[in-house]
Amino acid sequence: MTISLYFAPNSSAFAPLVALEEACADYHAVPVSLAAGEQHGAAYRAINPRGRVPTLVVDGTLIPEVIAILTWIADRYPDAGLLPADAVERAQAFAVMSWIASTVHVALAQVRRPERYADDPAVRQALDAPGRAAFAAALGELEARSIATASPYLIGDRFGAVDGYALVVRRWADGLAIDRSSFPSFADRTDALFARPSVRRALDREALTLAAAA
Repeated sequence: MTISLYFAPNSSAFAPLVALEEACADYHAVPVSLAAGEQHGAAYRAINPRGRVPTLVVDGTLIPEVIAILTWIADRYPDAGLLPADAVERAQAFAVMSWIASTVHVALAQVRRPERYADDPAVRQALDAPGRAAFAAALGELEARSIATASPYLIGDRFGAVDGYALVVRRWADGLAIDRSSFPSFADRTDALFARPSVRRALDREALTLAAAA
């Protein structure tokens, strides 16, 4: 089986990168430079016509979208325990991941990718403040969940796909220079997760792959 993950640094692709490392999967990491516009080029559009990352390609078959990719990894490598076995916890995991994809990511895109929503430069600029406000509100929700969760992990008692996705949100928060004092519990929780071996390997794979492509 040949597995290739097309990713961009500091994007939601970090969640599948962590999941693949947690599963000890044999895969290729392929960088896509959003800054250089590679996602819009013919070569990448031939892989993913939507021009988005991440994209997982398994034996030539395309799997787009973060949640779909995480689900495939969890199902392909069940021993990694990336999704809870308990039906309620599994549903909760999908609820959190869907919210990150549909709400948190959209708020960030208003700040970082306003061209997705408007051509007018003035409108793009006007999207910044509400995007930041929505992102801050999402961090507040994650902070509340973190405070209320006794486990080191957001869902259940085992590291899972939700935790990897939470690290994406933490990286976005750092990228927006949001003071960690506004989300101290979530900050401490994600600090601990960043020390996890699989997460360290994902960070190293990301850095080394980008360096090799430079």
